[in-house]
Order: sequence, then C-alpha cells, then structure tokens
Amino acid sequence: MKREECFQGLCFSGEVEKRRDGIYLEGKLKGKVEVECIRCLSPFLQPVEEEVKFKVVKTPYSGTDGEFDIFEMEKFDLKEILRSEVESIRNDYNICPNCQGREIDLEF
Repeated sequence: MKREECFQGLCFSGEVEKRRDGIYLEGKLKGKVEVECIRCLSPFLQPVEEEVKFKVVKTPYSGTDGEFDIFEMEKFDLKEILRSEVESIRNDYNICPNCQGREIDLEF
C-alpha cells in the first residue's frame, strides 16, 4: 500500500507491506531538516534525499536483517519512525556550507 507521511521537514514516500514477520517499508526520505553546524554552531537546513528500507517488528526482537533497518515497536507508527530519523540526522556530523572546506585553528 502506498503511504506518505511528513515530520519536521522530513517526508517518507513509498510502499508499506504487512507480512507475517513484521511491517516492511520501502521508499524515499526527502526534505530538509534543521540541524546545527558542528563547527560554528549555527543552525541550517540539511537537505535529505535517500532510499530507505525499514522493518517494524514487535519487541523483544532477537533477529537481524542486513537489508532493512529494524524498528522495534508494539504498534506501527510512521511518525515515530520519522522522528527517530530526524534525531539521527540532527546527531550526525553536520557542517554548514559556510564552514565546508575551512580549516579549524586548533590549540594544543
């Protein structure tokens, strides 16, 4: 089934399929997420456009899957998955366009 959902500037568009062992999502994450530059600490919008494969399973889950990112949830919630992805992007090593390629003066 086709599904689209957005959360804080990040949108999922793709297919959702319920199977015996979980709920599978395959599609694209696209949008702009507000992040903080790790160098100058200024906020900026980080563009995101990537293909994703998620598998939603009930807790506790002891399996693995090399092809899908696993989300353990009692109840399927696409907004919660997007919230988790936004937080992951915010916690990444984000450098604003102004700081790209600039060297940092370090004192030892």
